[in-house]
Amino acid sequence: MARGGWSMPLSAFIPQVESEFVKLRNRIAAEALQLLQFGSPVDQGTYRANHRISIGDRDMTFELVAGSSAPKGSLDQEVYEREVRKLLTENAPFTIVYIQNNLPYAQRLEDGWSQQAGEGVYAVAANNLRERYGR
Repeated sequence: MARGGWSMPLSAFIPQVESEFVKLRNRIAAEALQLLQFGSPVDQGTYRANHRISIGDRDMTFELVAGSSAPKGSLDQEVYEREVRKLLTENAPFTIVYIQNNLPYAQRLEDGWSQQAGEGVYAVAANNLRERYGR
C-alpha cells in the first residue's frame, strides 16, 4: 500500500476484473465448442451442427437437417461462428454459459455408440479443458 492510502479506490478495479472474466469465459466456451466439433462423429454432420451455446437459460432446440459433410476432426465454420456470436451478446460476468446437443440420439453418442467417438464427445472435451484450465 502506498503511503497515505491507495491512489484509487479498490472498487474502481471491479469493471476491469469483470471484463477480464467475461473474456476468459468466452474464450473457454469458444474453445469448448471447437473441441466438441472436432470430436463429433460425422455421418451427415447433423450432430456436429447441433452443439448449441446459450447464456443464462438452456436452449433445448435442435434441427434434424444435415449439417456440413466435412470430415470428422474438422470445424463447421458457419455453425461455429453462429454459436460463438452468442457469446458477444452477454457481458454480465457471472452468467452461466451452456453448451449442449439436444438431438434425440446425442446421449447414445456420448455413451460411446459411435466408433468415431468411442469415448464420447462432451466427456473428452471436458477432460481436455480441465487439463488446460484446471478443475
